[in-house]
Formats: sequence, C-alpha cells, structure tokens
Amino acid sequence: MSAAYHRFGAHPPEPAGDAAAYVVAADDAFADPHGLTVREDVLAAVGGPEPVRAGGLADLAARLEEAGHAVEPVAAPVRPRRATPGALHREGSARMWLFRRHPERFPLPRPRDVGVLRLVPMALGALRANARRA
Repeated sequence: MSAAYHRFGAHPPEPAGDAAAYVVAADDAFADPHGLTVREDVLAAVGGPEPVRAGGLADLAARLEEAGHAVEPVAAPVRPRRATPGALHREGSARMWLFRRHPERFPLPRPRDVGVLRLVPMALGALRANARRA
C-alpha cells in the first residue's frame, strides 16, 4: 500500500517513491518553494505549515529537514512568480519571519542582491513583520 501525501503550494510535486517529502524549489528569488508534498505520517509528527502571510512552506521544509527527514527536490516546469509590490511586501515579511526562526538557513538578503526596485516593498514588509512577534 502506498503512503498518503498532503500537497501544499501552487505546484505540488507528485511523489516519486516513499520519501518523507518532495519539493519544487523556489528559483525565482522568493523564499517559499513553488510546491511541497509531505507524507501524512511525517506531517503529523512535524506539524503543518504556520498560518503566516508568506514563508510557511519554506519553514515547513526547514523543520522537516531539522527533524531528520529527507526533502527530495523535484524538477518541474513552473513560471516565475510575478514580483508585484504586494508580493514583494509579503516576501519582505516572510524573510524577516524566517530569519528569526532559522537565521543560518534564511539570512536576510543584501540590498545589492535584491535590487533597488525590490528593496522598498520588501523593507516595508520586513518592518511590518518586525512590528509583530512571531
């Protein structure tokens, strides 16, 4: 009997075996992966994604690996997400939240890596996240 999986994100990958989780990694400068598929028993042990504006799937993948479960990368044809002001605001919030939870894994991006046009909405999102305790 094959294991049951729970799928998250816009592009959750198909399980290709019996691994604990499969991920379609972010390749578009956003922290959250495009999709994550987690075996139900592993999800019950680790817990689901946190109810945050952004960053919940990246945090879940990090917690899975920290608990000793393998997260297998899966290649999938996905379009890059649009870097709208709202998306960048959420991303800034996510980056600050993830940095507080996993500073070694999710360091804050440097301004020269982000670009001037992305920096302002991301900084505003980070300030919003910093105003709340996570």
